[in-house]
Amino acid sequence: MARKSERKRVSALANDSLVYRREVPRGSVGTGTFDIAPYGEKILLIGRLMLADRTGKISKLGLFGELDGKDVILLERIEGNGVSIPMYLTRIPENIQAMDSTIHYGDIVMLEGVKLRVGNDDVFLGERIELLSKAVGDVYDSNIDFRKKTNLYAHRHLQLIRDPEKLLHFRSCSLVLRTIRQFLYQRGYEEVNMTLLQKSFEAGLADPFVTRATESDKDMFLRVTSELFLWKLMIAGFSKVFEIGKSFRNQDATADMLPQFTILELYHAYADREEIEGLGRDIIREVLVHLYGSATLPTSEGVIDCSGEWPVYDFRDEVVKHAGLPYNEEYPIEKLLSIAETMGIPQPAVVNKYTIATAMYSFVMSKIKGPAFLRNLPAAQSPLYKLNDDKSTVDETLLVINGMLIADIVNPERDPDVVKRRMKEQLRYRKESQINGINEDILNAMKLGLPPSRGIGMGIERLLTLLLNVEDIRDVELFPVF
Repeated sequence: MARKSERKRVSALANDSLVYRREVPRGSVGTGTFDIAPYGEKILLIGRLMLADRTGKISKLGLFGELDGKDVILLERIEGNGVSIPMYLTRIPENIQAMDSTIHYGDIVMLEGVKLRVGNDDVFLGERIELLSKAVGDVYDSNIDFRKKTNLYAHRHLQLIRDPEKLLHFRSCSLVLRTIRQFLYQRGYEEVNMTLLQKSFEAGLADPFVTRATESDKDMFLRVTSELFLWKLMIAGFSKVFEIGKSFRNQDATADMLPQFTILELYHAYADREEIEGLGRDIIREVLVHLYGSATLPTSEGVIDCSGEWPVYDFRDEVVKHAGLPYNEEYPIEKLLSIAETMGIPQPAVVNKYTIATAMYSFVMSKIKGPAFLRNLPAAQSPLYKLNDDKSTVDETLLVINGMLIADIVNPERDPDVVKRRMKEQLRYRKESQINGINEDILNAMKLGLPPSRGIGMGIERLLTLLLNVEDIRDVELFPVF
């Protein structure tokens, strides 16, 4: 194994142009695809050498894994279900001693040999080893303290090299995205790719990131959501459409929300509420089956069963249940604060109908542990969705699991005059420094006629924290910058 005292020699070796000139021959397989390699034929196995302990004339090598004390090469392959399968090389490559001064841990190497089946085991007879790419840096560098989160995020690639389980963790994140896409493709949804930069701010109370287009000398906005683009596609004639992409909110990073995040936005023309609620539920179940083999979610507090029918709660009924009074947006601020206080909700730092409404539905949501739907949310928190007959709530449903918001299921308001009026009403909740929330662009598009539609907004990172049972959203982000 290369020690620090050997680094100069390793660096000098790396300057040899031949070290980086070898290419991968056709027909080579990585350790992850060893299972599909043919038996009895010569194959080339490629991977990173993670352990090389040479004692006497016997060499011990570990490719993507660790030794078990045997005087053989050990390969460790991690299956999609997390099961680790050892594969032993029962013959040491003949040229290993000649390569002793060339190969060190961290190097990318190629093993030539034959794959055989012995009993229930796959056995690889190693015959030759070659260096493909030199690792001059130390993959076990003790100067990097991974207990410091900033170091961990900055050197995530090094963490993944060292820790196969963490690599599997992030491959699970990839599996979730792939599963959602395939699920929607199979149901006739078309994927689109919307722009991240916009000429005007969309709507709502979120603060956008503002950047400068130097050539045109204009301010541009990073999108808060792609939702209004999908409205335009509904107007244009798309019937089932979705996007999975980045959105941005200019706010502080927390354990459950980052300023940059990935979101699934989906719209379906002429669908009803139950149909789209069912779609959101089925997405969760499909992902769970691919991750864990069934529609049950393991958590630190026990198993949550996501099969069967999910209960439906009404925000208005829950306020009466917890406060003894109905929710009415026409109540004066003092009465709304009194209702919130009765529910045990602390007074918001900034007091208005929006902040009180947000605190109320967040409280109600936190009390729902199972998988469930929470319908009819306060109207003050969004001007874009259809008002219910009570004029105090909107036709909006939250998909809630373990007290956590997983998806927002909405019925967009189709009357452009109503949307404009409610956008103006919401301006009173904005800070003086915030950007005007009137979006004339979408209002003009709506005048062409927005068909009855239903939509889903699902935060991918938040979903992953739930599915993979992690507490900090940065632990499902490969390279977080916040």
